[in-house]
Amino acid sequence: MNAELLSWIMFIVICVSALSFLVWIGFVFYLKLKWLPQVEDILEDGRRYFSLNLLLAGQGCLHYGPVFFNDWYAKRINLLEKRDQVPKKARRLFTFGFYLFMLNNVIFWGAGAIIYFFKL
Repeated sequence: MNAELLSWIMFIVICVSALSFLVWIGFVFYLKLKWLPQVEDILEDGRRYFSLNLLLAGQGCLHYGPVFFNDWYAKRINLLEKRDQVPKKARRLFTFGFYLFMLNNVIFWGAGAIIYFFKL
């Protein structure tokens, strides 16, 4: 495979990664407006740290995502008993947001690694 074709493929992959990051930001904005205050009321006893602004909402999405799919992590931060009180749709949305962010990172850094290893 020649270097020019590989360069175009990597450019497209990085553009897809940037677009998916923008989709994730929009998704976090939706979570911040609709679900994050409810989840914080249940899990954090009304302390709303993550719903203050969009930057903290992104961190909140990445914080609560593993709580809903990983028992060990939920037990580690003492949220194992409380997480069952959160609506199932909210749990699925936070988990989806976490996986979307991780997939975006794998795509972005994977493209960078391919560029580095092929010395483009």
